[in-house]
Amino acid sequence: MSRFRPNIVLDGDAEPHVEDGMRAVGIGGAELGYAKPAIRCAVTTVDQDTGAKAGPEPLTTLARYRRAPRGGVAFGAEFAVVRPGKISVGDEVAVTAWDEPEV
Repeated sequence: MSRFRPNIVLDGDAEPHVEDGMRAVGIGGAELGYAKPAIRCAVTTVDQDTGAKAGPEPLTTLARYRRAPRGGVAFGAEFAVVRPGKISVGDEVAVTAWDEPEV
């Protein structure tokens, strides 16, 4: 997971890529709004501990089924802060709006 450099990681029993359809979420005291799919670059092919290039994965596999409509390989979603607030590990995530995924 470290190769994707996430700010927030959700844990639970949801289907893979469930974040694609989220449009508004509340976490702790914050509200976030969907911005766009998270387009991934070649940094995902670099070992984060050693800095060594580790080959074409995971981009090669993701490119087979995670192409974004505006180009690039998507994994995760980018959200913007709608209402600032404190977020803590273990906070519940409340999805308050859904829409059709772009990817």
